[in-house]
Amino acid sequence: MRASKCYSVFGVVLFVCCCLAGCGWQDGQSAEETFNRALAGLSGVDNFSFKGEAAIRGEQNGPFLQSLAFEGKLQHHTDLTLSSRNTFEKLRNNKVAAESDNTQDGVTVELKRKGGKWSTLSSKHAEEMWMTRLNPLELLEYVGKSEKTVTRELGAARGTKMLRIELSPEAAADMARESLEEQMKALAERIDRAGDPLYSESPKVRKQLKALWERDYTDMQKMLNQADAASVFHMTINKKSHLPTRVSMERTLSFVDGQGQARTETLLSDVTFKGY
Repeated sequence: MRASKCYSVFGVVLFVCCCLAGCGWQDGQSAEETFNRALAGLSGVDNFSFKGEAAIRGEQNGPFLQSLAFEGKLQHHTDLTLSSRNTFEKLRNNKVAAESDNTQDGVTVELKRKGGKWSTLSSKHAEEMWMTRLNPLELLEYVGKSEKTVTRELGAARGTKMLRIELSPEAAADMARESLEEQMKALAERIDRAGDPLYSESPKVRKQLKALWERDYTDMQKMLNQADAASVFHMTINKKSHLPTRVSMERTLSFVDGQGQARTETLLSDVTFKGY
């Protein structure tokens, strides 16, 4: 009799757990289908805006090396303006917060989507190159076409759904490689661009800069070839519009540096969409 009662109690618990897990997901769509629908909906909106924060952290639970608050505005479906704000702000994350008392002049970069790719219309500052890597539209487009695992998350606020998207190790490594290589190639172009702060009228100086770039590029390639990467996204979706309202990302790269030391760097970002 006791065994029968225990079985009955566990059966009730299992039933309740199943009900909770299915709550809010009764539209017949799988988690990946829900993600694809949200991504397709976002790509079909002509005008909206977003605000975000990002930070780079050295080592697990280590100090934040860089942090940036930014915002963006999409117009006419293909024109995107990214701007950094004058003061650094906290990352909206339950576990970490990046803070700084420093201020900096705001930086604005214009991007254009053409031929399925986002391109920068100008590049005069190192901050611009970092900001372009935070473009949530480009990141989500990459995630959409990459190998990944999409699962449902509990705890969503009323009227929303939550997804967890984890890229495969290969896709995460490719994302990191493409981002870093693009930034390095942009630096190389600036060395030969008259009027750029990196440009020198002296051919000798330009040659030295190119040699330095080649050395660093080779070192970066060696580290990336042996690096382990992981990228996890969390997406909150409005049930009525099926559009994303918030996307956070944690991208981790573990590698051995030029001195043979094992290192880990993590890029965190948190973006809120509005104005649909």
